[in-house]
Amino acid sequence: MNSFHLKIVTPDGVCYDGDAQSVTVRSITGDIGILARHIDITSPLGEGEARVMIDGETRRAHCSRGLLSVQNGEVTLLPAVFRWKE
Repeated sequence: MNSFHLKIVTPDGVCYDGDAQSVTVRSITGDIGILARHIDITSPLGEGEARVMIDGETRRAHCSRGLLSVQNGEVTLLPAVFRWKE
């Protein structure tokens, strides 16, 4: 599976900065899934579970409020809250 650069930044700092194969987050209108070569998009985030595939393994996190941006193949999440689940 192809990968893309993902950066997750909260007011507390950087939660992740590296490659990912997919990201699924809750927007204010429903879930959005992002794969490599996704079209450019900007969307406000809702509150819910985020799923991030890194090195073929899915990691889950609580993600709340903020912004999702896909620009030129790079994905940036700017949530108010992002907490990885163990």
